[in-house]
Amino acid sequence: MRQRSGTSVTIAGTGNLVPNRTHGVQPVLLPIKHRLLSALAVSALCSVYAQPAAATSALDANTLQEIDVTEKLSPTEPPTTKQDDVFADTNTDNGNTTYNADFFDQFAPQSALDMIRRVPGFNLQRGSDARGFGGTAGNVLLDGARPTSKNNLEDVLKRIPATQVEKIEVLRGGLGASNAAGQSVVANIVRIEGASTGTATYSIERAVDGTVRPRLELTYSTTLDGWETSSRLSTGAFSNPRSAVFQDFDTDGNLTSSTTEYRANRGEWAWYTGEAGKDLFGGRLIINTRFGGGRPGHLLTREIFDNRLPDSSPDEFTVIDQPNTDHAFELGANWTKTSATNWRLGLIGLTEFESRSNPSLLTEENNRGVRTFLSDSQAERDTIESILRTTIGKVGSSKLKPEFGAEVAYNQLISTLDLFEEDEDGVVDIDVPSANAKVAELRAEAFTNLVWQASDKLTIDGGLTWEISRLRVTGDANSTQTFKFFKPTLTATYNFSDSVQLQVRGERQIGQLDFDDFAASNDVGVDRVLAGNPELRPDKTWRASTRLDWRFSKRGSLNVRGFVVRRTDVLEQIVLPSGGSGRGNAGSANFTGIDVEVVLPLGFLLPGAQIEADYRRRWTSFFDEIIQEDRDISNRNRRKLNFRFRQDITEHQVAWGVSLEGRFSEPKFFVDEVNFFRGNDRFSAFIETTRYFGVKMRLEFEDLSGARFESDRFFFSPTRADAPDGSQQRRFKPGSAIQLQITSQF
Repeated sequence: MRQRSGTSVTIAGTGNLVPNRTHGVQPVLLPIKHRLLSALAVSALCSVYAQPAAATSALDANTLQEIDVTEKLSPTEPPTTKQDDVFADTNTDNGNTTYNADFFDQFAPQSALDMIRRVPGFNLQRGSDARGFGGTAGNVLLDGARPTSKNNLEDVLKRIPATQVEKIEVLRGGLGASNAAGQSVVANIVRIEGASTGTATYSIERAVDGTVRPRLELTYSTTLDGWETSSRLSTGAFSNPRSAVFQDFDTDGNLTSSTTEYRANRGEWAWYTGEAGKDLFGGRLIINTRFGGGRPGHLLTREIFDNRLPDSSPDEFTVIDQPNTDHAFELGANWTKTSATNWRLGLIGLTEFESRSNPSLLTEENNRGVRTFLSDSQAERDTIESILRTTIGKVGSSKLKPEFGAEVAYNQLISTLDLFEEDEDGVVDIDVPSANAKVAELRAEAFTNLVWQASDKLTIDGGLTWEISRLRVTGDANSTQTFKFFKPTLTATYNFSDSVQLQVRGERQIGQLDFDDFAASNDVGVDRVLAGNPELRPDKTWRASTRLDWRFSKRGSLNVRGFVVRRTDVLEQIVLPSGGSGRGNAGSANFTGIDVEVVLPLGFLLPGAQIEADYRRRWTSFFDEIIQEDRDISNRNRRKLNFRFRQDITEHQVAWGVSLEGRFSEPKFFVDEVNFFRGNDRFSAFIETTRYFGVKMRLEFEDLSGARFESDRFFFSPTRADAPDGSQQRRFKPGSAIQLQITSQF
């Protein structure tokens, strides 16, 4: 068994703005002791360039995470590969590639997730959180099977220590519905049985407002009474504040008010995830569990200035307190058995419970300290999901591999919203359509799939799924709907050579309704109340796509993907039959897009260096019934470019890199508002070493150029088809951060 060392400390912070009740906003400076600590950390890490390495070790990069642009941004690194003398065996029959564990040793991976991030040309797809099990797959298998848990795939991979991984197989095409579920490229992690190993990560984070937050993460894998187990415990706290300035204008463009805002995003969490597997009842039984919760709170303070820009004498003050809480529990089991004739039977059972509480209290007072307005809301969301699924299919090297299966799922949401307001005239209960709702769905599907190895180069994969569901809404509004759909799929994969592959796919997709859209919601931060819609229908999509993969060297790859989509019953914000505004079926839309991803090794210029870049372009067209014109779909970013550079200096046991998170622009269309949300180019950098104390140390500089987000809101009354009713500009500044992380294996 390979032994590695590597403990985690995170320190974040640069100056940011916090509100001052009397004098507007003031900069916050790092305390002297924290500046000294950061300086010492940088000095210690950079000194390795001037000293020879004591021993050969491996280097690691932090997890590349796909995150929402409105949250705190983390730096990203590319999947990195070893030098040209790595042991990467290629399957010449169908272009599948196997990477032995030694391939990743150079980077000192601490978990299976670290290793997946460094597979050349492979991009982790975490799967979706849609209801059911069949259509939510990510593109990573564990010992040839999907993880039973519907938890984020990254969390599943984090709990597997790198020393437990024997190899990673990259599989392309012909994988079957039960494992791939539409994924064109899948990585299979093969683990070492009987390994006992773990990692410990301790971190502290200094936020831009000067607060220091601790974090602890422990993972451990071992064998207990014949059960192969892996566990992960994660607990800690976060602080992610930001400042903002708002300006409001009338229809003639005259300034009517301005606002300075400081938002303190703070909270804590504790989560446990675990897996246990054992040979039982003639097959393999794997049990997964996840439970925990958190308190992600928000406190917003605003100073408002009438008819002028911010100065030292606000006219009004607003405070919004949102002490949210959430907790969840999940338990799943997967039993598989393979017969002597290579037929595999699979049985899956899973249940999940989640509860969220979202109180919100808004108070307004004038500059004499007298309260002038109060808004109090309490939103509760409780969800339950239970799934039973069975599959039977041919495995092995047969040219024809049929597969059959069925799934039954029950989902339920109970949602309540209480909202009242108080001003000088007294207390008023606000009546919001569908404020209280219970949504229950019983869904069943049967599917068949056939993989045909037509030749050494061509694989055909076809499938057909029939789905039936009954959806019932009760509460303030009542509705019962039954849906029946056929979902065909056909995929052809052709290997021109061991390094060039073309895939063409056509399919029909049925969208899943968000249960939250059946119930009303209240966002006091933007003064927006949305009604629930009990008559929602799922959207239907016909999609044609193609993908070209070219692995032009052991480290380099080029992936090009394109697609065309026709979607009906598109979900957008509309005027509901109840008279309120909310999400509903709004017509048809067309989508086209292209994705280009390249990994370019730079060893010929700079030893151990490589560049990764990805570019995404989207075109959408939708006829808007409100304004009787074509427009873009909501929440669709037209273009995005990301860039990452990394160099591994193995003789000094050091790695460093820089990354660019490209700018974006997303329109959001409501019944009486258009909101254009934009973000700037954001640069980050890191340096890491395994040189000292048998641990891995990593220093990150997040958003060196400063993150800036803009929201331009245009209002209309009563709808976007009518006259303008003013506008608002919002400018957000989350601030930069510095993180120091130390990781150890045991």
